[in-house]
Amino acid sequence: MNQQDRELKQGCRCVLSRPLPPPAAETLARLATHPAAADAIDEYGIGGAVAQLEQATKERLGKDAGVFFIKGVTAQLCVLRAYAQVRGCRNVAIHPMSHLDMDEAGAIERVTDLKAIRLGRFMPFTAAMLDALTEPLAAVVVELPLRRAGFLLPDLDGLRAISAWCRERAVPLHFDGARIWEAAAGYGLSVAELAALADSVYVSYYKGLGGLGGALVAGPEAFVNSLRVWKTRYGGDLFTAYPYAISALDGLERLAPRLGEFVQHARTLAAALANLPGLTVHPNPPHTNAFQVWLPGTPDALTERHRRFAAAHKRWLFDAFTDAPLAGHAMAEIQIGPASGDFAVEQAVAAVEQFLAQGSAADRR
Repeated sequence: MNQQDRELKQGCRCVLSRPLPPPAAETLARLATHPAAADAIDEYGIGGAVAQLEQATKERLGKDAGVFFIKGVTAQLCVLRAYAQVRGCRNVAIHPMSHLDMDEAGAIERVTDLKAIRLGRFMPFTAAMLDALTEPLAAVVVELPLRRAGFLLPDLDGLRAISAWCRERAVPLHFDGARIWEAAAGYGLSVAELAALADSVYVSYYKGLGGLGGALVAGPEAFVNSLRVWKTRYGGDLFTAYPYAISALDGLERLAPRLGEFVQHARTLAAALANLPGLTVHPNPPHTNAFQVWLPGTPDALTERHRRFAAAHKRWLFDAFTDAPLAGHAMAEIQIGPASGDFAVEQAVAAVEQFLAQGSAADRR
């Protein structure tokens, strides 16, 4: 999405998915009223709102300790490098559609010198796939949910089987839980119940929780403490991080309790959209508060049509179109959050139907 698209989206009366953040002045003024803003400023992540955030998050996750990171890439590279060092092994099991493999420019292999063992294709991998491996592992990583595959969650019994497989073999299980708050709501579990299945958990604060950025890794105290030196080695120390920490605390308080509501909204909307001719919902029902829609057309053609639609109707439906695993179709994501209430389900379906009709009309000309 380019700057022109951002301006077009900002000018729309209704935004179906992922609204743009408010102006910086508005955000900063709101955060200045948060109780954590009265605390001392942290220094290199020690004290202040960062300490409050680490305490609040580890308690929610039911873990012994947690350490704040400014960036999720840094956090997870530190986790995997620490596991590899302790176990004397470079092999890490991941999914080929995971964020670690698709969105970090090969960082696992190029930066940490680890070896990714890729399991699965379009669905989450299983304990049976782990059982078929003949090589030792430093760690197993499960992304919850698997965003690039359609925000898919493993079957809960299957996830428990992966957890049991790892514990029986003393192989660390790490959750890439950038959206673990949404995943727990999708499973109908508390986040602590879900996190209990893993040895360590990475969480993000700027996705479903709407923070300015930042992440945290939680787990056993000795392991978490071992990450601090890797955090320094990977350039993860900011002089101070209090704006990020205050915004994350705000998200934990305001938005985390609403994620079940967003999951239900997504499932209701997906069921209604699935009735539109020419549109495929994946998965149906959604596993979390987000899902994919596959529409006839090419990404370029749909992007241009969507710009015209948004300009004419002041309704923003989709952020981007990419190739779909269905010939002649493109894919867009819908992620339900607090602004999705601007669209009643019936209004959202009518808007998407109108957008599809414009394509049919163009095809006839």
